Amino acid sequence: MNIKGLVAGLFVAGLLASCAPSIAVKYDYDPKVNVRQFSTYRIEADRQRNADPIVGSNLNQRRIAEALDQSLQGLGYKPTEDLGADLVVRFFTDSKDRQQIQSNNMGSPWGWGGWGGGMNNQVYSRQYEENRVVVNIYDSRTNNIVWQGWATGQLNTKKNERNRDLAFRETVVSIMKNFPQSAGQDYGAAR
Repeated sequence: MNIKGLVAGLFVAGLLASCAPSIAVKYDYDPKVNVRQFSTYRIEADRQRNADPIVGSNLNQRRIAEALDQSLQGLGYKPTEDLGADLVVRFFTDSKDRQQIQSNNMGSPWGWGGWGGGMNNQVYSRQYEENRVVVNIYDSRTNNIVWQGWATGQLNTKKNERNRDLAFRETVVSIMKNFPQSAGQDYGAAR
């Protein structure tokens, strides 16, 4: 392998590593709902949808529930175990196997400067697990979703428990930062 091929290979390997999927957060809400009417909540794991044995484990469900509780209290909402809570916060997780393919396609079919050599195309592939955390917030009286937030990316790659705790907490915080800033405010006032 010549020096140009080595440099190109290292460049592509670095590019592939830097293109690793990050956590992407999105949300949606019902603009017709007056959020000012809500002040209390209760949190439930959506047990039917937490089918993944790792990301949907009881450990991760507790991590997510604790982070949701801290986020909502920080926004001015009050927790209750009562069935009469204004909001029901349900969450679930899932996972999918993904593959990322990168090709460097260096050189021309005629080589460098038109002197032989041909194509130097190297293809790299990376397998990874993509995780998703979805938070659905329902009006408990109507059982309609009033707000939904979700994060997609690699959550389960942390090697020790402290880092996993932090990864799930930061993910939930990034989802919930899009929820109205405090109880009694509507979406327009939260921006």
